[in-house]
Amino acid sequence: MQAYPILSHPELPTQAAALLTYWKQEGVDLSAVQALTPTTESSLLTVLQHILTYTGEINVDHQDVWEVMSDATSLQFGMATGEGQSRAEVTGPQLWNSSTMLGDGSLPAQRILLAIQSGMSAELEMDELTQILEYLMDQTGRQAEVVFGHGLEPALGERIRLLLVGRRIILT
Repeated sequence: MQAYPILSHPELPTQAAALLTYWKQEGVDLSAVQALTPTTESSLLTVLQHILTYTGEINVDHQDVWEVMSDATSLQFGMATGEGQSRAEVTGPQLWNSSTMLGDGSLPAQRILLAIQSGMSAELEMDELTQILEYLMDQTGRQAEVVFGHGLEPALGERIRLLLVGRRIILT
């Protein structure tokens, strides 16, 4: 696949929709694209919009998302929210277990994009980040490259939101 064209300055929801449309056009022969249904497409668009909307000190952008999605034989994506003292401990497994798989889930995860958003009143702590990353690495067999970003969303209050887009490909 080609590099995703950088859009001049569209609004972020438009940017997410454009990225999804471009992925579908470029990956028409990929099983992940072929597995899309209207429901999964809507869910994927929601995840992409959340990833691209909330920025922070460590950002992921549309190019990061594109690098995960391009050439993906299978694509895993999801979103989970947690709160309370054990929010990281609960939210990591919730995210992994409730994520949607487009294509063959038995393929090894190659690259995972993880966006973590937290509220202003209880920002993500370093030990929570470590716990979430360790859990994801345990699930992927530690072979996947993990790219992560962290942003603040005031509406989350004391909660955290995890967003995942994972690329799986047939290794040759």
